[in-house]
Amino acid sequence: MKKRTKLALVGGLAAIAGAILLSSCTQSFCSNNDQGRMLYAFDPGVTRYVAGGTETFTSDSVDGKTYTISGFSYEYAIWNSEDRNFEYADGAKLTYLNNVINSSRSNGYVTITEKTLDYYKAFDEIVLNMILKAAIKEKDVNGNYTLDLSKEADYAIFNRDLHYFSYLKYVDDGVALWANYEAIDNQVRDVIDEDLCPSSDFYKLFKSSMNSNVSAYRTCLTTKTDKYGTYGYSTEGIYINAKSWGYAWTKGLFEGLLVYPIGWLIDQISFGFQNAGVATGWAALLAIFFVTLIVRSIMLLATIKQTAGNAKMTELQPEIQKIQNKYPNANTSQTEKQRMAEEMNRLYKKNKINPLSAIVVMIVQFPVFICVWGALSGSATLASGKVLGLDLSLGIRQVLFDGANWTAANDYAAVTALILFLLMAGAQTISMLLPQWLQKARAKQAAKLGKNPAQKAQDNKMKWFTYIMLAMIIFMGFSLVSAMGVYWFIGALFSIGQTFITQLIIKKGSKKK
Repeated sequence: MKKRTKLALVGGLAAIAGAILLSSCTQSFCSNNDQGRMLYAFDPGVTRYVAGGTETFTSDSVDGKTYTISGFSYEYAIWNSEDRNFEYADGAKLTYLNNVINSSRSNGYVTITEKTLDYYKAFDEIVLNMILKAAIKEKDVNGNYTLDLSKEADYAIFNRDLHYFSYLKYVDDGVALWANYEAIDNQVRDVIDEDLCPSSDFYKLFKSSMNSNVSAYRTCLTTKTDKYGTYGYSTEGIYINAKSWGYAWTKGLFEGLLVYPIGWLIDQISFGFQNAGVATGWAALLAIFFVTLIVRSIMLLATIKQTAGNAKMTELQPEIQKIQNKYPNANTSQTEKQRMAEEMNRLYKKNKINPLSAIVVMIVQFPVFICVWGALSGSATLASGKVLGLDLSLGIRQVLFDGANWTAANDYAAVTALILFLLMAGAQTISMLLPQWLQKARAKQAAKLGKNPAQKAQDNKMKWFTYIMLAMIIFMGFSLVSAMGVYWFIGALFSIGQTFITQLIIKKGSKKK
């Protein structure tokens, strides 16, 4: 492998590593309260509050007011002695808690038993009290607040309060994750025999497992507080608090400058289509489509001079080729190399071309790409709803490698992901190689006065660089969220159209001259 080719390869690999590194630089917009609700979705406790029954529960007093729920019954998980796991009477299992129980057992820790259920019941009662106290603070009522859960409307209100304030199981009023959980654990241990409580080893394993479940999610960028996504046992989504532009600036320069505005644009377009009756998933897809067009159009305007220069370089290929062919020994002769450079510079100056304009375009595009990725991967709106079974907030690789996604139960989401990947890869290949194809066609029009080894080496280096950049995009499109694959596919179509239109304009301009 020649030295220049090696340099191109090393440069391309460095670009890939840099892109992967920088793509993790945009900060997550998830607040502690958001993460607390995610944790609750993975561990809501062992207690269900079922509408209909004779049970009544009254919260502690807050400013002389209490929150009372009545007309319900408690449904507790039971211990399956055969599997040595918790489950409900209808067979629904506490999957995430059971996973920790099984891991604890395999590690030789003190195991959870049926007697430990008393610990979790007491824990859930304290959590319910905290949630109702927070809810009564929020409500503008005089005196006590009472709901009859046997009534559908009242149960809906309670269910909203339960899930909106569920973060209190883990978060101390937004300050720190696990602060409240540890405080509640201490309260329970004061009234429950220590032998019936989980061991410290189990608690550490449980905390690590729950954090691992939540750490994979960053879809908390939204301008409207509502339910989004699917987490743990929650199929209807969890409440994510709206984020302000000021909050975005606290996350970083790029987050405030570009990530939040792009996320805001996604929300406005998506909500607009949803209000018009478009399904959530398809509204999200349309939002990506229009955001891509807007972002690419702005980038085109910002780099119009450089883009026109690149296109003009292609138009001038016959003249460039003639100059290069006049100096076939430029690779070995310093004199020929200097003369060729002088002629090339005169040609560039005459046509007002900066040969480094392509680098300027890349410098502008790269941070924009990072910020678009940050907005698409962090958008709560895109995490809600599906397109032909595909969740746009999941990575294409993640979807393809999950066997369940190849079945009807998951609407063959993997098939959609595969089609998206192939379309994205094909469109990107055409968009990136099209300028080279046009340049090659122009070069054929030049008189063949001889071969230029120096130029051949330069062309080979540029080809390597293009191929490596193409491989980087396809690789990242395979690894990053599906929404990014949609963005790259639409962006590639935009680039193809832009190339043809620019060439047509320049060609007409040349004919006029």
